[in-house]
Amino acid sequence: MAKKTASREKAKTNPNELVALAFSKDGQLLARTRPDNDKLYFDLKPEQLRYARVFVFPEPPAGIEGITLAKAERLQAYEPAIKLGPNNELDISRIPGKIIQRWLWYRCCARGRVTKRFLIDGLWQDMPVCNAIVHICEVDPILIVLPRVPDWVIDRFRDVVLERIPIPIPEPIPDPPPFEAFVPIPPRPFSFGNSIQPLARPLGGVQQQLSLQAAPNIELPQEVRLKLGNADTNQARNLLVEHIDLFRPYLCRWPWFWPWLYRCDEITTVRTDFNGRFEACFWRQIFEEKADLYFWVEYEIDGVPTTVYRPSIPCHTYWDYECGDEVSIRITDPRVPFGCQQPISGQIAWVKTIGWGANVSHIEQNSGASIIQQGQTFQTVGLTDYATAGLGFGLANQKVRPFADSLKFIVQFGSGFPSSSVTHYRWSYRKTHNDKLVPASASEQAWTPLDQRTMSKAYTIEVTSGAITTFETRYFPLGPFSIGSVNAYKIPPVSPKGSDVGNDPTAEWDQNTITMIVDSSSLKGDGLYEFKLEFFNTAGVRQNVADTVNQISNPANLGQSQPAGSDYLLPAVEDLFKPFRMKVRIDNQKSTAQIYTVLVDGKASSTECGFVQYDNKGTSDVNFRFRASHPNDFATFSFNVARGNSADPLSNADTSGMVVGSTANYTLGVDGIYRNAVNVGYLLGPCPDKAAFAEHLYVDGLHTNGTSILDSFDASALAAFALEPK
Repeated sequence: MAKKTASREKAKTNPNELVALAFSKDGQLLARTRPDNDKLYFDLKPEQLRYARVFVFPEPPAGIEGITLAKAERLQAYEPAIKLGPNNELDISRIPGKIIQRWLWYRCCARGRVTKRFLIDGLWQDMPVCNAIVHICEVDPILIVLPRVPDWVIDRFRDVVLERIPIPIPEPIPDPPPFEAFVPIPPRPFSFGNSIQPLARPLGGVQQQLSLQAAPNIELPQEVRLKLGNADTNQARNLLVEHIDLFRPYLCRWPWFWPWLYRCDEITTVRTDFNGRFEACFWRQIFEEKADLYFWVEYEIDGVPTTVYRPSIPCHTYWDYECGDEVSIRITDPRVPFGCQQPISGQIAWVKTIGWGANVSHIEQNSGASIIQQGQTFQTVGLTDYATAGLGFGLANQKVRPFADSLKFIVQFGSGFPSSSVTHYRWSYRKTHNDKLVPASASEQAWTPLDQRTMSKAYTIEVTSGAITTFETRYFPLGPFSIGSVNAYKIPPVSPKGSDVGNDPTAEWDQNTITMIVDSSSLKGDGLYEFKLEFFNTAGVRQNVADTVNQISNPANLGQSQPAGSDYLLPAVEDLFKPFRMKVRIDNQKSTAQIYTVLVDGKASSTECGFVQYDNKGTSDVNFRFRASHPNDFATFSFNVARGNSADPLSNADTSGMVVGSTANYTLGVDGIYRNAVNVGYLLGPCPDKAAFAEHLYVDGLHTNGTSILDSFDASALAAFALEPK
């Protein structure tokens, strides 16, 4: 065991005092010490120290907490050869002068803004994302990584470049740059109406189109190409280092090489403010290369920090980052809600959304509301226009989506709550109509409290260790609590910093509160429901609040609240307190997709082989038949016919629309089957007398949980047949 000296155990007094760290080969920190007369004494056994890696450098002003083996390799550190003296010491008297000259520290600050794009009054706007957790990482410089890359990987890289393999466009498109010059910038999205919607899943949109474009080829300067073509492995490795700026954009598009070339360590984490901005500072050595920084983002979803932005490191690293430059991060995760929720003053219960996107003020409350779709009347009470901006068939921004699955009721309470008279809340429900909008039974129309589910509100506190700041999630129980004769839930205070919640000056939480989570499949079947919100004091006595307490978002400006109004309050003839009430259409039924065998001249295609014969291609027709349906018409569909591998559109055989009625080309029969007859000659096209065809049907359920569109309610079918003459 190495001897101990007082000088090595004393507390640090000089920020630039030398420190030595010993790591195992797998990166575990074994021991630390300070030089003693140009000697290092570690509290390690000789057999441990002999196989260790030792780094000597001036201790950063922020301390050595969080310095890993990889980070030590990046520092301008001195790594002595492991040659033990008689007392198991290491001699560091031979530290090169050029290393010592680089041992001054300076502070570098990374700053930026996190946004998300929303459709606001028909225009796409970038809105700030507040209280997001930004992780700032440093990527290993290529000079450190390349010596460890096996020769066969370098040889493969050289061969790939010289073979001029096309480069696929990455998904998603890097946003923001560093490779702005190499990737086409998507055009400004189209506007679809006067509402705020998150970017929905792409339906043949910009990114899909870009991925189908011809991939560019590698174009290196002729001199570099000639050198690479004649280079051995070591020379190719050197060329890669020398011309890394030329190769980086192409390496970005080759995932096969990533595990060998890219590794990063987290420097720190930081929260965004109410403008979506963040700033964090860290220490670097003055002659060190510029930092290569990578950023990823978490956001609290249901109280749990959840990754919402983490693109690939090679395509989204800020190479040679200039300290102080602003980084722009745009996230698209649909779970991140609109707006930064600053505290609101007064006694207000702002019932905002179901899920994180379906605004309550955009849920139809008029029992007689309807639209005409494909010649049919479609009733819209209880439906939402969430994420309908991209729907076709005249459904853009129409209230056509029912609710399904698990539903979260999001409320923001004002600073006036809890008060001396109002401390608790409770949701209740009743079923007013079945799935066909026929009035429900008397027993179903009785109010049922939602008072059994355990609810809590998450908050985070900052935990700092050395230069690294992390966030720890804790939970404030909302209930249910038994008060008097009822079960109810606590109204959370406006801030978690007080002794009644976190009692921590760094405690933060979202001003929005998930007040209840409803499993819609556990209710009294599909249909139209009403949900009401009531308030209680600590004794469990229901409290009458002013009508203006219950608020919803302004439909034209979702960032502002307004009194709920009579549409969202129970009438006084039913309840003198007139509590908040919203109508919601629940549907948990799946769509149906089925393709029937085609008929030609009265004959069906064979089940096994799919061949069907025709009499005369000028007069014979192919009769297409399929079923695209939903029990309550909550779906759209598309039906396509393709001939062989041809890109020739067979528009007379294709159709799409909502499942409510007949569409272009196809008639919906009373038996629920769509039918159309298409001439054989038209289908054969350039084919002389026979061809094979594929039929594809996709039925897209309109269901949502308020946060995303639920693909589990979709259905699809695929069929094939071949035409041949008799």
